[in-house]
Amino acid sequence: MSVPKDNDSPVPGLELAKDFPGLGGNSGGQYADHEGIRDVVSRLRKNLGSVHGNPQPSMSATWSGPGTISEVEGLGNVGPESTGTWEVASNFGANFETAYKVFGESYSQLVDYVEKWADAVEQAVSNYEKGHRDSSA
Repeated sequence: MSVPKDNDSPVPGLELAKDFPGLGGNSGGQYADHEGIRDVVSRLRKNLGSVHGNPQPSMSATWSGPGTISEVEGLGNVGPESTGTWEVASNFGANFETAYKVFGESYSQLVDYVEKWADAVEQAVSNYEKGHRDSSA
C-alpha cells in the first residue's frame, strides 16, 4: 500500500484474482504463463479492432459501427453552424464542438496507448523467453 500524501486517503493495494488470466503455476510465487499472456493480448487486440471499425462498402467515413473512432468523429462533429442561429442552439453547438474535440482526441489516444501497451507486453514476453533460452544454452 502506498504512503498517503498530504493527508490524502491511502492508495488501495492491487490484488489480482487467483484465476487472473496469464498468472498461474505452483512455483510458490508469481508465475507468468507466457501463452496465457499472449492469449489475453490477442483477445485485447481483437476487441480493439471493433473500436477501429471496418471500412464500409459505401466508403462512408462516418459510420463503421457503434462506438468506433470513425463514428465518434463523424457523428460527434456538431458545431454552431449545424445548429442554426438561435442563440441557445448555437451555444449548445459550440459546447458540443468543444466536447467533440476533447473526447475525440482522447478516445483515439486511449486506443493508441492500449495498442502500445500490448506491443510492450508482447516484447517483454519475447525478451524474457530469449534471455531464458540464451542463458540455458
